[in-house]
Amino acid sequence: MALRAHSLFFPLAIAQGVAGILLWSFAGLPPPDHAAWHAHEMIFGYSLAVLAGFLLTRLEPRLLLVLAGAWIAARIGCGLAGTPVPFRAVLALLPSLGIPLCAAMTFLQGTKRRANLAFPVLIAVFPLAELLFQAGELARWQGGIAAGMWLGLGAVLTLIAVMGGRVVGAAVSGAVQRAGGARIPPRLWLERAQLLALAGGFVALAWDAPGPAAILLSAGGALFLLRLALLLPGLWHSPADILGLMLGQAWLGLGLLGFGASALRLLPLPPIAVLHLATIGGIGTTTLVMMLRTIAQRDRGAMPAVRVLLAAALMGGAALLRAFGLAVPDLAFPAAALAWALALLLAIRRPG
Repeated sequence: MALRAHSLFFPLAIAQGVAGILLWSFAGLPPPDHAAWHAHEMIFGYSLAVLAGFLLTRLEPRLLLVLAGAWIAARIGCGLAGTPVPFRAVLALLPSLGIPLCAAMTFLQGTKRRANLAFPVLIAVFPLAELLFQAGELARWQGGIAAGMWLGLGAVLTLIAVMGGRVVGAAVSGAVQRAGGARIPPRLWLERAQLLALAGGFVALAWDAPGPAAILLSAGGALFLLRLALLLPGLWHSPADILGLMLGQAWLGLGLLGFGASALRLLPLPPIAVLHLATIGGIGTTTLVMMLRTIAQRDRGAMPAVRVLLAAALMGGAALLRAFGLAVPDLAFPAAALAWALALLLAIRRPG
């Protein structure tokens, strides 16, 4: 059987997601140079590998192996404290340029709808974000690390908003119709408004304008919840994987709303802490369910409904512990790391 993207990159994403968070939380290894290291690896390591496994369906096995090798080298270079900064920057840039370029080309070759042009544009943000991050690492721009981090996170969240929103909307509408109900039509104006709010909010954060960012991201979070509310008639007719994706969208909405409220001092919690509802709960749940769903579809296996729901519950628990466990961080944060790792391990494909 020919090597396929998901069978290569999903295990890499799981391995990095589990090993990285456990080493960072319990062993203090690999030692980060700054707090943004963790965010960088979750964006350009874990999330980019999931994106590669999901999107790089038309690449030759040799090119897949080259990209995977570059990704692995980047993770090693970014994780070892003694790696020279210029060399580390080159290693980091290679997969952050190569994977998005191949993914964007796949979209441009296959897309026939103007609405799908948003995907290659969003994917192209990853190389830009990595360039800005490394410019900060190399002391070329003082705000580069923060700008790259926020733009990269924005690209991940916005891609999930569009992809996850469309998958959930189509699946729920189909489930309702099969149950004898009326079709739930897609509302493209909601998606476009959400895109504008999220893009504007994360660009504002990258530009160090927290006030406008808080307002825009709160609006984006509210639109997540509004889109979900419109799909509630199909909730009880939906299978486990769609319920998991809906939960991921809900976490994204709640996390962005909470982040905005905290940034505007309407919530007595640090904004970054509350943002973990969106990153762990939203990104973690959505990427995990998408991996399980993609493996089942492409390998023609049964959907592991119990694993999907258990993994979603663990991710939700991890998000809550990390966001609201500030009073007992020595207990809550390690527990969150363990829950995250256990959830990811549930995505490992079982033989047979």
